[in-house]
Amino acid sequence: MSYLAPGGGIELGSADSMIMVVNRAAPTAENLKELIEFMDAPNVCTATPAGWREQVGEHRLEAVFIGPDLDDSDIHTLVDDIGKLDPNIPIIMLTDDHDA
Repeated sequence: MSYLAPGGGIELGSADSMIMVVNRAAPTAENLKELIEFMDAPNVCTATPAGWREQVGEHRLEAVFIGPDLDDSDIHTLVDDIGKLDPNIPIIMLTDDHDA
């Protein structure tokens, strides 16, 4: 996967990087994982709020998708912990809202 680097150049995603989907419901997380992989993303993993660190291991996080079934406490803890790991990791919040 290639993307624009902050300086404007193109960088290739490395084998040690990953995108993580955090959600309690495994089917929802797996569906999003498949969508991200379809877009030719590097490693993609799914995790629960309590088990995300084990899933990441030694990989570098490129982005985190937070599923709609997490409660406010889980979201705040997860965002704080990821921010301590690297404050520049993009975090995408997903919702169940279907009102457009």
